[in-house]
Formats: sequence, C-alpha cells, structure tokens
Amino acid sequence: MDKNNKYGNKNYGMGKILIIIALVFSLIGGIIGSAITTYKLLPQESSKTSSEDNSKITISAKDNMTVASAVAKKSMSSVVGITTKGVQQSFFGQVEVQGVGSGVIVDPKGYILTNAHVVKLNNKVVEDVTVRLNNEKDLQGKTIWADENVDLAIVKINTKDKLNVASLGDSDALSIGDAAIAIGNPISLQFSQTVTQGIISGLDRYVGAVSGGGYMTGLIQTDASINGGNSGGPLLNAEGEVIGINTVKVQSAEGLGFSIPINFIKPIVKQVIETGSYKEISMGMLTMNLNVAAQVFNGKTDVEKGIFVYKVYEGSPAAGAGLVAGDIITKIGKDEVTDNNALKSILYKYQEGDSAEVTYVRKGKVAKTEVKFSNYSIENDKEAQKDIKAQEEARAREYQKRQEEQQDLFNRFRQEFENGF
Repeated sequence: MDKNNKYGNKNYGMGKILIIIALVFSLIGGIIGSAITTYKLLPQESSKTSSEDNSKITISAKDNMTVASAVAKKSMSSVVGITTKGVQQSFFGQVEVQGVGSGVIVDPKGYILTNAHVVKLNNKVVEDVTVRLNNEKDLQGKTIWADENVDLAIVKINTKDKLNVASLGDSDALSIGDAAIAIGNPISLQFSQTVTQGIISGLDRYVGAVSGGGYMTGLIQTDASINGGNSGGPLLNAEGEVIGINTVKVQSAEGLGFSIPINFIKPIVKQVIETGSYKEISMGMLTMNLNVAAQVFNGKTDVEKGIFVYKVYEGSPAAGAGLVAGDIITKIGKDEVTDNNALKSILYKYQEGDSAEVTYVRKGKVAKTEVKFSNYSIENDKEAQKDIKAQEEARAREYQKRQEEQQDLFNRFRQEFENGF
C-alpha cells in the first residue's frame, strides 16, 4: 500500500477514531450510573451552616417558598456529600476517577443512608469513602452494607462531633400533590447543599432495572429537580421529614425523578444498625431468568415474563408452598417477577412470619399458592451453598473472559489508532 492509500481515505480513518472514542466513553458512561464521576476533585467554598441541633424545628409556613426555606433550615445539616476514588481503564490508559453523591445521617452514632451506586466505582462497591459534613469537615467513612438490587447502602463514620440526625417520615401517608423538597449535591460538591422543591407527582412507580442500580419498583415520583450527584440524598415532606432517598432521574424527560420510599428502608436501617448486616428473606430455591432458561432448554418458555425455578431446597418456604423445579413464577403479591433482580427486591418487602400469594405457571397452566416466610436461611443450607459457589465460580470465569476480550479490543483499537498517524 502506498503512502497515499495508507492515509488517502482520511474520512474513513477519522470515522474509525470517532467510533473508538465513542465506544470508550460509552463504556465509561455505563459504569457511572446515576451518580457523577469526574476526573478531578473540585473542592469549592460553600456557605457554612450552623451545627446547632435543628431537628426539633417546627415548620409553619404560609407559602411553598417559606416551606422550602424552613425545611432546608431543619434538615440541611443532616445531609452529607460522599465521594469515592479509584482508577479506571480507558482507551488512553489508566485514569484516576472520582464519584460524587449524597447521603443523609439517620443515627447519632454516624450511620449514613445513601444509594448503592453512590459507593460504587469501576463496577464494584467501594469500602472506603470520604464523607463531607455540612460544616465542610471531611471524614473517612466505611461502607458497611450495600445491595445493588435495591440501590441502597449504609456508610459509617466515627466522630466525636454531635451529628444532626434526619427525622424519618411516613411514606405510606403520602398523597399526589404533596410538597416535596430534595437536598443534595447535584453535579459535584461545588454545588453542595442544593435545595429544589416540587410535588409528589406519582406513587408506587415502576421503572425497571436502571444503570448503576437494580430493579426499581414502588418508587415515589417527583418533579423536584434530581440530577446526578443528588443520588442518595433525601426527599423531604413539608415537615422536613425524610420520605424517600433520591435514586434515579429519567434522562430523556424533565421533571421525572424517583425516590425509594423511606418505609421500605426503615427495617433495613434498623437491622443493619443493630446487627451490622441485613438478613434477607429467602424462598429457598435456585432460579434463572427466562432468556437463559430458553437457551438452556433449547426452546421457548410458556410465558414472556417471570423466573424459571430449576431447584427447590428441602425445608424451604418454596418447598412448603408446593413449588417445584420447572415452575415459572410470575408474581409475588401484586408485584410482577420479571427477573432474578426483581425477585430479590420484592422479597425485601417481607419479614419472617409474613405470607404472600405466589402466581406461577406449571406446564402451561396458571396457578396460585401461598408462601409463608420462615427463618430458613439459604446461607445455612449446605446443599444450596454448594450450588451457589458453583454459580459464582462460573460467573467469575465469564467475567474474566469478558475483561480479557475488552482488553484485547482496547489493544487492537490503540494499535489502529497509532498506525493511522
């Protein structure tokens, strides 16, 4: 090939370069999720707020603007900024990245509630984070619990300072049209302690699986402005009580933000603070998504949405309900079971001793049964743990394979990039 031919089709070469760059940044964007990731920390001066205890302030206002101001005065000091740092592989090599989100203090001993994707970087939950208090003091924090399926995490800080704890409200008492105020750090800590107001515009919303989070159902919809960096911050009512944790915004529309209801979160927070972890309710079965089941069994399943049961463990709630391998579960209570992430999120709604109606399909026929959730623990079931370990090892091998393929792709693109100039 002569020199002119090598470089002759410049549009073609530049087209490839643009595709490469677009691919690189699309890969990075997929990791970011709803929190903000930046390449450089931008610490900025922001107005200091008094550290006095404002949790006992009683709000009485004549108009919405005054309500928002009073809510901010009562609740601002309980809202924190959370940052994570790490190294990310890009087309141009390794780069240092930083994630920024929000959180809210829920216990005087230093427990902070936030989103799982706020403490996630490079597709992994980060144990060590930096927490910026309302008085601009930075403290080291530890992620002591996180579950990406419900997009929640709890961070712990240790300090001798008196912390202002947020008041938790009753999300079950909400009505459409109620006032809603969001506090957080949109975009970066440069805009920390930003307050926006709106109304509750919808309840019990479902937005499915989202980037950086899991299966999102039962959410509060609000038109209070929620942007990247607001994630993990509180949604408050007119009394300054936390009614939800801001988690996701629909990027293609304005005024469509969603929060996880605080009543869903309360039992999780209580158990994590008391025990250091959260014991999840288990039905005692192994399941697979329908698309995987169709591939495994070389054919279509009987329904379009649901999860395929391929093993039920003896003595489990699933066994007690009469479920067997081959059943396809489509609903638990009123919630549709669309995949494994959905199942896990739905089970968070139940406690030991609760019962729920299960809708399933067996040999093409729809049936219903009742499952009673017991103290059965899949972690203590030796047979189940053996199966789970085998699954995890298979997933790890698949992940490693994808990582190697991605690295090969980067290397080939880089070689073409270098040869083209």
